[in-house]
Amino acid sequence: MTEQYLNIAITGLSIHHSEELKTQLRNLIPQEYKIKWSTAADPTIDCLFIHENFYETDGIQKIIQSRNFPWLKITKNNDNENILQENTLSLPIVNPQNFSDWILQHLLNTSLENPNEHIFEVNPKKTPYKLEYFSKMLDKERNSKLHLFDNLGTIAIIDVQKNIAWLNPEREQAFTDSGFGYDIASTSNFMKVSRKQTYLLNDWLWQFFWDSPLFLKEIAPEDGHFKIHMWPKPSQNLDRKVVFQLSSCFIQGGKVSKIANQLNIPLETVQRFIAANIATNNLSRINIWDKHFNPPEAPSVSEDAGFIKGFFGKLRKKLGI
Repeated sequence: MTEQYLNIAITGLSIHHSEELKTQLRNLIPQEYKIKWSTAADPTIDCLFIHENFYETDGIQKIIQSRNFPWLKITKNNDNENILQENTLSLPIVNPQNFSDWILQHLLNTSLENPNEHIFEVNPKKTPYKLEYFSKMLDKERNSKLHLFDNLGTIAIIDVQKNIAWLNPEREQAFTDSGFGYDIASTSNFMKVSRKQTYLLNDWLWQFFWDSPLFLKEIAPEDGHFKIHMWPKPSQNLDRKVVFQLSSCFIQGGKVSKIANQLNIPLETVQRFIAANIATNNLSRINIWDKHFNPPEAPSVSEDAGFIKGFFGKLRKKLGI
């Protein structure tokens, strides 16, 4: 089976603006083209949309200069909404005609001239982001400090043994969506972070990945049995309740789909929770016959809900939360 794809990368935008741009692209690109959302590091991308604040970063400049594809800087400016000039598109897009003309001229014409370049067998995306990838990153036996980065440059330098992180103060983006990686920190890497303030690595890293749902989609399991090692400590009040509920279950071990049903939480949220714990090496796979969180069957929905509510109430009291 073969299909015609356009590989499009969006980098540096917030989730809201990224979804806004994706919606416009779906509406403006003819249906005979299947859109594959890629990363800036993908060597097969056909088009790149990059937030203007990250356009000058070394990683993005290297990608743009080494390959030939159309690209646009994205800016958020209500005074210049819907303006497309000097390779910069202003959001929001009220009248999409200019954007549609740009797509036709720079993206679709290119693809029509070389249609075979975009035809390939549909295979599952291979990703290095397995549990082992993160367990190596957070190996407490490691003596060296690590440089965390993505396509937008330095994220932080971490010292796993001392459980501390130094952040890049010039980075406005508090999440990652593509190209995440790590290597041994060099002297030049240290020049990009501030050592005036340190962060607890466990807490900061968990929050960082939890706030990166687009990245976590690459590693989120469809289902499975897992047990977390420690309770995460989200810094956002909005997330604490759901993270607390999920932690209460998975600290005992549980199945993703079953916990979603028992707590009446969207499956995607539970998968995101598991992925965040994979990325922070705070989780193990367990067997189906291992001990699980499994409240007993109750004769009615109200009694079952009361049991779960009482369970969490006792747990909060015990933990002093």
